[in-house]
Amino acid sequence: MSQHPDVNRIDVTNKIRGEVTEDCIVLTLNGEEIGHIPFDAASCTMNAGYAVDQQRIFRLDAADTVHPSSYVEDCDWGWC
Repeated sequence: MSQHPDVNRIDVTNKIRGEVTEDCIVLTLNGEEIGHIPFDAASCTMNAGYAVDQQRIFRLDAADTVHPSSYVEDCDWGWC
């Protein structure tokens, strides 16, 4: 897989689910279809924004995308 300096790779392999259909396995992440594996092919076809590299599945986000470390910030109430 070629490297793109303008994207972050987030390993989502352990969150992927597969649904068997008549001719392929449909890959989903949080209920959204992200790719499929045809029964007659040795490779995996991924939708835009997802990639396979060394048997791991990655979501490709823009490098400037900020992912919060928690749902709240500066919380000192002990429950958040």
